[in-house]
Amino acid sequence: MPESQKPCLRQQELMEEVRRRLAHLAELAHAESEALKNHHHNLWKEIDQQIELTIGEKERCIGALNEHRKEHGC
Repeated sequence: MPESQKPCLRQQELMEEVRRRLAHLAELAHAESEALKNHHHNLWKEIDQQIELTIGEKERCIGALNEHRKEHGC
């Protein structure tokens, strides 16, 4: 990507935060699948709640990224 098109530092930070949330969601989804497969119902419910919280965090991060792009123009 040419330097003039490279996202600014703040946008890069926000993008990395979204990426971390998505990676965490993938890990949780795998753990939930395993808990369900192994009939660990209490663990499954606990992980499912963590997934819901993480989705909210991811949505807030995406909102911050979109707002930054809109305000900063990068």
